[in-house]
Amino acid sequence: LKAAMTPPRCLRTAGCAIALAWLRGCDSIEAWDVAATIYRDQFCFERAEDVLLLGGACYSTRALSNTSEAFMVKVVGFGHRGADWVVDYQEFSDDCVTPVTAPSSLTVGKCVGFIGRYRGTLEAKLRSDRCSGDGCSNLAVAEQNFYEKDKCQGPPLLAYRRRVPLQGECLAHYNGSSQQFVLQPDTDRNFTRITKTVYQGDTKCSGLSTLEYNVLGKCYALYDDSSPRSFSWTAYSRSLSISASAAWRSAEASVGVAVVAIAAAFSAIAGPLR
Repeated sequence: LKAAMTPPRCLRTAGCAIALAWLRGCDSIEAWDVAATIYRDQFCFERAEDVLLLGGACYSTRALSNTSEAFMVKVVGFGHRGADWVVDYQEFSDDCVTPVTAPSSLTVGKCVGFIGRYRGTLEAKLRSDRCSGDGCSNLAVAEQNFYEKDKCQGPPLLAYRRRVPLQGECLAHYNGSSQQFVLQPDTDRNFTRITKTVYQGDTKCSGLSTLEYNVLGKCYALYDDSSPRSFSWTAYSRSLSISASAAWRSAEASVGVAVVAIAAAFSAIAGPLR
């Protein structure tokens, strides 16, 4: 799971805001996201908050745990032939590299142990342009791909691919930092912006030392003499969402029902190779 969702340390960025100069219509990335209601009590009566989580993304535990810095979820059981729907869950001491708990298989629809001392009930929601209604996920998601060839030619290197949510959720970042991605609305319908904010030395997206950068939408060169030689980002969304500070949830402002795909790339690369 980590290899599929997290690029090597040397391919991670120092943080930037992405200004995307062009867009095109495209199908969304179809996948199952996890809707979680978090409770303070052991019987799941005292609700704390509702969150919608992207499978495979590395989320900060924020103030919900004092024994871990991040967690990850992924739907692994799909209810075939009457079986339970199951979500894999694990907590980490960093950006989802070093586990502090063993993986847990959580049954959807039951009151289960979740983040830290909290409990929760989980629901699987399909993210797809063919899905409509309350049972569907409306997460805006960005996908980062690296390429062996220059100019983003050829198939992407799947081992380096990662996806992140774009509603301003607090995600873990390397070196004890955290990060947020936000897909921003723009008055020019042909110009869309993703903002990435890195909170240096703060794991909860609450620090005052932050970094933001702007990059125009295009394929970016990386290495001249070794692979990968280029990389790009593609964002998928039916509606552009405005971040609600460092919270996982956001207040959504719909700007259209068409699925939008935006290609872009980060220009800053930092961190040692793992």
